Amino acid sequence: MDDASIIRLEIVKGQYPEVKTMMSRSVIFAIDAGSSSIRCTGYECHGVQGHDSPADWEMDYSTQSSSSPSTPPRVTAMEGISHTIPMASVVPNTGHIRIHKVLSAIDECIDEALRLLRQKKEEEVKVGESSYQIVAIGFSTFVTNLVGVDVFGEPVGEAATLSYACNREDVVKECQSLRDKLGPEKLKALYQRTGAPLHAAYALPQLLAFYKNEKNQGIARQINKWQTISSICLNRWVGKPHLQMPISFSEASWTGMLNFRDCTWDDEAAQLFETCSGIVQYSHGEDDDDGIDLLPPMVDFDAALPFLENGIPPYNDDGSENSYWDRWPELQSHMVNLFLGIGDGVAANVGSKCGGNSTSGLGSYRIAVTIGTSAAVRVCLPLSMHEDSPSSNEDESGISVPPGLFCYRVDRDHVLLGGALTDGGSVVEWARSLLNLQSDESFDACLVQVSKMYEKHCTSPDSCSSSPSGVTMVPFLSGERSTGFRGGAQACISGLTRETTSAHIMYACLESVILRLGCVMKLLNEVGCSQRAEGHNSSQGILVASGNALQCNSLWRQMLADCSSMDVVIDGDSSGEGTSRGVAILIAGSLQQRELGNPRATCNFEEPLVIAHKTKANAAAGEHWRTAISTQESLIGAVSSTWNSME
Repeated sequence: MDDASIIRLEIVKGQYPEVKTMMSRSVIFAIDAGSSSIRCTGYECHGVQGHDSPADWEMDYSTQSSSSPSTPPRVTAMEGISHTIPMASVVPNTGHIRIHKVLSAIDECIDEALRLLRQKKEEEVKVGESSYQIVAIGFSTFVTNLVGVDVFGEPVGEAATLSYACNREDVVKECQSLRDKLGPEKLKALYQRTGAPLHAAYALPQLLAFYKNEKNQGIARQINKWQTISSICLNRWVGKPHLQMPISFSEASWTGMLNFRDCTWDDEAAQLFETCSGIVQYSHGEDDDDGIDLLPPMVDFDAALPFLENGIPPYNDDGSENSYWDRWPELQSHMVNLFLGIGDGVAANVGSKCGGNSTSGLGSYRIAVTIGTSAAVRVCLPLSMHEDSPSSNEDESGISVPPGLFCYRVDRDHVLLGGALTDGGSVVEWARSLLNLQSDESFDACLVQVSKMYEKHCTSPDSCSSSPSGVTMVPFLSGERSTGFRGGAQACISGLTRETTSAHIMYACLESVILRLGCVMKLLNEVGCSQRAEGHNSSQGILVASGNALQCNSLWRQMLADCSSMDVVIDGDSSGEGTSRGVAILIAGSLQQRELGNPRATCNFEEPLVIAHKTKANAAAGEHWRTAISTQESLIGAVSSTWNSME
C-alpha cells in the first residue's frame, strides 16, 4: 500500500468503519536542527486535503488537475511525540559547527521520538484505535550551514564548517578584499542576484578565508564536497556514501551564493570561488580544477529523487549492512519519503501561518517576527524561478532587494524577504549571566521591575520620550547583519552611572533588539510588503510572533507592538513549535500535490489564524520609540569607527 492509499483510507474512515483495523494514520517527523537545540517532533497528517468525506475528496480531485489546491494540508502535533536535546550547535564568532555532536543529537532525537511513537501505538491498539505509519521525514536547519565532507560523505572536521554566526577578523578582511576587487556596481548587481550582501555571515568570504589559510592545508585536501547538515544525514541513512547528495534551493540560497531568480550557483560568485589560489592548490585530480565542483548540486526541497522515496534500505551501496535498518524499523517501509532540509526562517514563516501566496495577499500583510537565539522579520512572497533569464537583476514582478534586507529562495515558487539579527534571545541570556539572574525567580523579579519602568515612562498618556533607564545598547554581541551589515561590528552599552541597576541594563537589552527589528520592519513597509493586499491599508498589517524567547515574554511583545504600531498575535496552532510545524506543513503540501498528480504545482499555505493572544499597540508610546531609535542610531554612528568597519 502506498502513501496515497493510506491517505485515502484516512479520509474515508468515517464512512467505512469496517476497515478501521486496517488503517494507519499518517505521521510526519519534523527535525529542527537549531543553533541552541536539536528537536524531533511527530505530526499527524489529517488526510491530504483535510476533508472529512469521500464526496468532498472526489469533487476536489476532479477540479485540481492543473492548479494548486484550495485547501492547505492540515497537520497536528502529536502529544508526547517530541524529543529535544539542548546544545550549542555553533561556536560564536568563529561560526564553526559542532558537527559531530549535531549529527549524533539528530539521530538520538529520532531514536527517542520513535520509542515514544511505539509506546503510543501499543497503548492505542489495545483500545482498538488505528495504528500509525510514518510517511515522511524532513528538516529545518539553522542557515547558513556548510560542512566539508570527504569522498565517503563524512565530515572532515569542525574546522571545515561554516555558519551564519561567523564574525572572525580574517573573514571580515576577506569581505573588504572582495569589495575592493568588485567595486560598487558589481557589488550592487551581486546583491540583487543573490539577495544577500557581501558579509562575514555568508559562505563566499568564509570559503575564501578557509582555503587561503595555510593552517587548513591538511584538512582542505580531504574535502571532496561541501554539504549541509540535512544532506549529510540523508546520505548516511540511505547508505550512499559516494552519492553527491543535493541540497535544497532554500539552504543554498542562505549561503549568499545562489542566484535566487534562476536557482543556480551565481556565475560571478562561483568564479570568485574557483579562482581562489587555495582551491586550485587543493583540487582533486587532473581535471578537477573548478571550485564550483566543490559545491553540491541543487534541487527543490521536495524533489522526488528515487533514493529518497523508499525509506531506509537494508544495505549500503557497497553491500555492507545499513546500521539504521535495524535501528529504525519504522523507516524501512517504501512508504517513507525523505525530504531535503529547508532554512529555519522559511519553516518559521510557514509554521506561524505567514507563508500565504494567494492573490488575496494574506501572506504579504502578515509579517512573521521570530525571536529565538537570533531574531528576524520576514514576509513570504510569490516569485517563480526563471530558468531562461539567469542574468536578470529584477524580474517582471518588480522585486528589487532593498539595501539592508535579504531575499532568499523558499522553493521554486516563493521567496522570503526580510532581515535578521545574529543576536536576539541570546542578548537576554548574556545579560542574565552578566547580571547573575540565572535563576527563574531572580529573572522574573527583574522583568517585573522592567515592566513597571516601561509602563510608567513609555506607555502612559503623560509619558516622556527619553529612555526610562538612561541606558542605550547596541546588541551586536556576535556582529551585525540587518540592516547595516557592517563588518566587525561589536556590542556597546552607553549611559551607565552609579544609579544604574540590573533592571536598567535588562531594559536596554530588550529595547535594543526591538529597535533593530524595527529598522527591518521600516524597510519592509517602505517597499510595501505589509500593504500588498488589495483593499487593505497599513493599519491592517499584523505581526505574528514565533520563537520561544518572544512567545514567552509578554513585555517584549508589547515593546514590539508599540515600536511597530502594529498588533502582535500568537497563533494557537503554532505556539511553541512553529518551526517544526512549518516543516510538517511543507511536507504535507508536497505529499498532497503528489497525490493529486501535480508534483510541481504551487502549494497553498494560507491558513486562518487561531489567535491565542493579541498584544495591541499603544499609540502613547510612539514618541518614545521614535526618540529611542534616533538615540541608538547616533550611538552606532559614534562607535562604528572603532569596529575596524569594512564598509
